[in-house]
Amino acid sequence: MVQLLCSNKVYEKLKQELSKYQIEIEQDGGLVLVENGYGIPSGKLSVVFDAIDYMDVVKLLVSGVREDIHYMNTLTGLSDNKFAVIEPRDILYLEAGPEGMMAYTKSNHYSIKETLQYYEGIWAAKGFIRINKSQLVNLLHVKEIIPWFNSRYVLRMDNLAELEVSKMYSKKLRNTLKM
Repeated sequence: MVQLLCSNKVYEKLKQELSKYQIEIEQDGGLVLVENGYGIPSGKLSVVFDAIDYMDVVKLLVSGVREDIHYMNTLTGLSDNKFAVIEPRDILYLEAGPEGMMAYTKSNHYSIKETLQYYEGIWAAKGFIRINKSQLVNLLHVKEIIPWFNSRYVLRMDNLAELEVSKMYSKKLRNTLKM
C-alpha cells in the first residue's frame, strides 16, 4: 500500500510504526513516503518529510488514509469479566496506570490493550488530546477548564472527575482550543 524512499534507519523506524496500524510496505505502492533529499518519483502521489518528523507521517496516514476502518472507530474494553465495544464519543478519558490502560465512560471503566500513544495518533481528529504523561481526554466531555497555578489547568469532566493538565501539555491545550 505504501512505498518508502528513505535511509535504512528511517525505513526500519517507519516499518515498525506502520506495522502497528497494519499498513503494508510495498516496492510499488500507490503512495510514496519520501525522506527529504531522496528523489521524488514521477506519476505517484508522494509525501516528502524530514527524517526527524517520521512520526508525523505515520500520524497523517493513520488519521487520514485509514480513518474508514471500523476497529479504529471503536474500542473493546473488559469490565466485570465481560467485553464491551465502545464508541470514542462515549469515552471521557483514557488513562495509563499501575493496573494497565483504562478507558473511562460516564457509567463504567474498562481495561484496554493498546497504548495512549496509539489512541493519541488515531483519535486526534475525534477530539482526543493528551493532557499529561498518563491521560488522554475527549474534549467533548470537558465541562469546565479551571486555570491552575504554574500555567496549568484542571479539567472538570461530565462525570465530575477532575484531571490535571501538566505544564508541558498546557500550551497544546491552549492552541487546540484557541484560548
